[in-house]
Amino acid sequence: MPIPEFILKKLIVPGSFHQTQQGFRFNILNTFGPVTILTFNLRLGNTLIPNESITIAIPGMPDFNGASITPENFMLLPVKKEISVFSSLPSSGLPIYIKAMTREVGEIEFCINPDKATSKPRELKHSIFANFSRVKEARVDVFPEQPVGQASPFILGQFVEHLERCVYDGIWTVDGKQLRQDTLDLITQLHPPLIRYPGGNFASGYHWEDGIGAREARPVCHDAAWQAEESNQVGTDEFLSFCEKIGAEAVICVNDGSGTAEEAARWVAYCNDSEDTEQGARRAANGHPKPYNVKYWGIGNEVWGPWQIGTTTPLEYAQRAAKFIQAMKQVDPSIKIVGVGNNPLTDDPEDEATLWNQVVLERLKSDIDYLSWHIYQPDKSNWQESYDPLELFQAVCAAPLDIEEIIKRVESQIHAHADEKNILQAVDEWNLWLPPREKNVSMHRVTYTMRDALYATSVLMIFLKYGRTVGMANLAQLVNVLPLIETSSTSAIPTAMFFPFILAGQMQRNIIHSSVESETFNSKAISINIQAHENIPYLDALASLSDDRQIMTLLLVNRYPANRLTVEINPGSAYHRAKNALKLSAKSPGAFNSFEHPDSIKISDGALPKLDKGKLVVTLAPASVYFVEFEK
Repeated sequence: MPIPEFILKKLIVPGSFHQTQQGFRFNILNTFGPVTILTFNLRLGNTLIPNESITIAIPGMPDFNGASITPENFMLLPVKKEISVFSSLPSSGLPIYIKAMTREVGEIEFCINPDKATSKPRELKHSIFANFSRVKEARVDVFPEQPVGQASPFILGQFVEHLERCVYDGIWTVDGKQLRQDTLDLITQLHPPLIRYPGGNFASGYHWEDGIGAREARPVCHDAAWQAEESNQVGTDEFLSFCEKIGAEAVICVNDGSGTAEEAARWVAYCNDSEDTEQGARRAANGHPKPYNVKYWGIGNEVWGPWQIGTTTPLEYAQRAAKFIQAMKQVDPSIKIVGVGNNPLTDDPEDEATLWNQVVLERLKSDIDYLSWHIYQPDKSNWQESYDPLELFQAVCAAPLDIEEIIKRVESQIHAHADEKNILQAVDEWNLWLPPREKNVSMHRVTYTMRDALYATSVLMIFLKYGRTVGMANLAQLVNVLPLIETSSTSAIPTAMFFPFILAGQMQRNIIHSSVESETFNSKAISINIQAHENIPYLDALASLSDDRQIMTLLLVNRYPANRLTVEINPGSAYHRAKNALKLSAKSPGAFNSFEHPDSIKISDGALPKLDKGKLVVTLAPASVYFVEFEK
């Protein structure tokens, strides 16, 4: 039912309209309830004001430009907070028509006359807004005496590939001669435990010896994977010195596409041999006498895919990988091996990924320590699809459940075909990969929003929970490519995907059982790897304990896009003393960090849970993440 215009006019603050030097302004005070603005337009008489000429100012938040408000970057109209609307075009005494598309009530439109006074707004709860003004409720119970398992220290891993501006003008300067300090400062905050290198697709055509020795003598090569020029100014020594600097382990993916087992073995020797050997002396001559002691080595990348140099069948891969592993372990028997697996998206026993994993596990079970698989959501074939913003929000929030299903399938395959060896899963490429916001830009230039931070947090919570089988995970990628961190020529900023790693890093390694009671939602399928789900709790939760059982931590995700959520927390009888809380939030699920507004999404101090009528409660902002630490 359309909202009557006389009610909509009560949004305008009386006496707020006035002319400015360049145009006009007026104020809005919403007393109805939270409203999601998908589009916003102003019209003077019959003349549409260009959206670029409209600015909306919300106290304490970056200004919205009218052109930036879209269904994907929607604006939440707050309750009982006066906002200002500016136009750089003069009104000339004409009636001003306000038109907006909202998620909750559809299209609204009303007119204000600058020459007439408006009535004083009064408190009004219109029934159509009732559901969206209500604070929702949920409950989480934590059971410290019920262990789930220990999380792997490597699930917060990252990925660095020679692709676009990840390496050059990302982590290193454009010429590759030194690390960028602004990027390094942000990476240091992450404390990444493990970084995968040098690809990705790039690895299958990379010859590591091109990237060592005197910089001026290194050849410029054609990168066949990404059809680019590779200067080789950043190579093994630069990357491993970077890992040493930030305290991260390296996992090196060797070239089994155009490379040889002998070449891979020399790489292991260069990294790990003492300086009294041929390759160790070579490394020492290049400035690093001490062995790097690289423990983790991957044999190829996605060689089941036709885009990959060296694409092959599972049997041929297993035979080829066995030769590589044998040669590499002759150099250093202590290294750990990551074999190429695939992600079964269905329970079909004839699924191509399932059949690939079966052969690789049966043939290489004595030789590998990890079976890798990759997941980018949604599937790229659906990029041209158009979705309702709420449906997309819910689908993205539900997408981690599809990852959980893959984990269960691969775990079952490992038990079925290699049960005698404790082979772990390596999810060494994962990310949310939606279309870029801008047209005609690289497909890797994705703008991550607060919605996407909810997704990443829930994925990391799943990885933490499945420590018994997920031994390694690497977000793709660290800088500028589906990024955690973005750089310009002069600065570096964290994207929305940066902060879930900070919060997940606060969790203890001993995961304990917790249960959630909350309202639920159903999500729709938007691709083959984001399926429909039913009865998804609006509250997501994970709890953990320190080794000495003195500290309990709790990570919560509020999946309501526009509702605050009051959560009753029952942490167990011994852990009612909350000592630290953090929150990750933004003005709307569509908010994102930019070089103009680098703090639209950020972590800040959260409110500690309080006793209310004998219950320990905390209220979470819409579309937010909350971390709290209890001590015994």
